[in-house]
This record gives sequence, structure tokens and C-alpha cells, in this order.
Amino acid sequence: MAAGQDPTSTEDRALEEPLSPPRDAAEPAPPLPAPVEPPPPPAPRPRFHPLVRSALFLVAYLVVQVVLGVAIALFAQAAGGDLFKEGGFTSSSEIQLLGIVLAAPFVVAMTFVFVWALDRRPIGSLGARWPEGGPRKALVQAVTAPLATLALLGSWLAVILLLPATLAEVGFGGVSGSFETGPAWWPLAPSLLLGLLLLGFLIQGGLEEWIVRGYIYRALKDRWRPWVAALASSVLFALMHLLNPDVSAVALGNIVIAGMILAALVEKSGSLWSATLAHGVWNFAVACLLSVPVSGVRMFHLFDVSIGGRELVTGGLFGPEGSLVLTALGLLLTAWLWRGLPARVRE
Repeated sequence: MAAGQDPTSTEDRALEEPLSPPRDAAEPAPPLPAPVEPPPPPAPRPRFHPLVRSALFLVAYLVVQVVLGVAIALFAQAAGGDLFKEGGFTSSSEIQLLGIVLAAPFVVAMTFVFVWALDRRPIGSLGARWPEGGPRKALVQAVTAPLATLALLGSWLAVILLLPATLAEVGFGGVSGSFETGPAWWPLAPSLLLGLLLLGFLIQGGLEEWIVRGYIYRALKDRWRPWVAALASSVLFALMHLLNPDVSAVALGNIVIAGMILAALVEKSGSLWSATLAHGVWNFAVACLLSVPVSGVRMFHLFDVSIGGRELVTGGLFGPEGSLVLTALGLLLTAWLWRGLPARVRE
């Protein structure tokens, strides 16, 4: 043995080390570590400032409205007949509603282009989806939103009826003569026209919600808190009514308040559904059931109703939306709906 060599041979040490138990051939090999997924690429940023996108969107919407208006006028001129003669359908308020309804598919298609090219986000982010809770929640809101809207209008009417005659006076003349006979241009049952007007107002309300609370409000939330974006979009909403007949400062203020209420409904549900129902039912109930002007416009209606007194109290020829009574009710409802909402941001 050489000097300094371990007396224990290599073979002896190998025998002393414990042997690993043999692995069953059928036993699977231990899994390999999962590969690390690379982080997803960042979402593309929208193009331009939200105000620029909103302005471009409104311009495109106005272009669609003008083109359709010209097309309807040319069609009426070419068609002639009783339906299109002076004092007929084309000179009525209903033609304005029809123009908005016909514009809906073009505006929706235009919105897809804007969302894809400028906003770079899914169309559902505009609120074009079921409310939180799915179809069952949508069914509940299909009942509660119209009922709450009618309750607000009923509260306004109750206050008007309770006021002294020097401030407000309501005259009721029974069923409207035009409802019993129908307009000269309408060949079918008047009740059917009333149903079509409800559908038209729901489409009109939905289209305005798509534009203001869907596209514009969602775009402004890219830079501002929800309540600031809601206020800015509501001011734009009021300016869209600037050319309505008999508009007033009180009326514009009430439309801003209405915009805040509708934006709160969108924030609470994450969808345009309840705001669309409330918007459409309000317009129909004021114009066709209460039978007074809605935003300064008279429509085919059920009753003969006249409301006199001070315009600041009753709204005058603009309708309830020009009334200070509605201002008070609207401010209370806005404060109640927006409590706790400003800190929440919906995508």
C-alpha cells in the first residue's frame, strides 16, 4: 500500500453506500417544469386624444344624417302621392323619427370602423353586451327600467297637479281626435301606429345611447374619471338638442342631468341596455302617452292634454324637460345613482 492511501478500497466504499431502490419500469418519469409563458403584448393604444375621436365621430354621424335626409327628400319628391304631399308624412315629426331609425345600421357600421381603426378595442367595451348578470338580469331591467322611468314622469306630473293654478294648470280633453281617426297619411289602425312609435323611440334612444354613452363616454374615460367623462359627454348630449324647437337654458341643463342619470345606469350595469330602455320609454311616454311635447317636438299622441302656467315650472312648449320641477327631481336622482361610482372604472 502506498504511503497516504486510504485503507478502505474504492470497492469497499461502494459496497457501504446505500443503493437507490430500483424504479418500476412502468412508473412515469417526473414531469418536466412547465415552460415559462412570455408576457402578452401590451394592448394597442388608441389613436388621437379622446376629444378628437369624439369630434370626428360626431361629424361622421352628422354626415350620415344629412345624406339620409337628402335621400328621403328625393324619394318623397319622386314618389308623390298622398303619403308625401304637403301636410302628410314628410312634413310630420314622425319622418324625423324614421330618419333616425334608418340611420341606425349605418351608424353602427361606422362605429365598428372607428373602434377598430382609432380606439383599438373590442366593440363590447362600448356597452354592446348583456348587463352584469347576463340575460336574466337584462330581463329584470326590461321591467324595472321602464317602470322607474314612468315613476319619474309620474312624480313630475303629480307635483305639477299639486301646484297652484297660477304656477301650473293641466287641462285634459279626453282621447285625442287624431288617435280616434289616425293621421291622414296612416292607412291602418291608429293603435298600430302607437306601437310602431314605441319601437321607433326605443331604436332612437338606443342609437343616442350608442353614440353618447357608448362611444363618446367610453372614449373620454381613457383620460378622465367616470363622472368627469359623464359630465362632458352629457354636455355634448345637450348640445345635440340645441336646435330643437323652443329650447331654453333650463331645458339644456335638464338634458345634461338626464345624461348623468343615463351614464350612471351604464356604469352600474356595464351595459347600454337599461339606459336604452329608460331613454326610449321616456320619449314615448312624454310624447305619446302624456301627450305633450318631448324636447320641443309633438308626435302622434293618445290624449288631448294642455299644460299652462309659468314656463319655468311646466316646461312650456319644450315639454317636461324644460321644467324646473324636473330639474329638482333629476338632481336628486343623479346624486342617488352616482353615490360611490366615481372611483369605479369600467372597461
